[in-house]
Amino acid sequence: MPFSVDGDGGPGGIQAAARGAVISHRYLADIERGDKVPKLETFILILNTLAAPADDVLQDSLVAGYEAKSNYILKKLEVLDVTRRKQALDILDGVISSLKND
Repeated sequence: MPFSVDGDGGPGGIQAAARGAVISHRYLADIERGDKVPKLETFILILNTLAAPADDVLQDSLVAGYEAKSNYILKKLEVLDVTRRKQALDILDGVISSLKND
């Protein structure tokens, strides 16, 4: 599922998003569930309607997306003091090591 739309029908809901992208709310729900794949033009309309950056939506789907996510993590690490940054990196290293062993 590439992204999620609030399904309550309110201002940020799926019906409003579908109207903004000029598609039916049923089609948008199908896309959200992964049952349908939109044309590029429709995908762009949806992203623009939701004000969702393509990098955020696609970062887990594209190889280049991992670079964007890595840069995001690096920026978050930069604001930490040296001690906390080391703690965060040690935790991340431990998680990666445990995933390699699975």
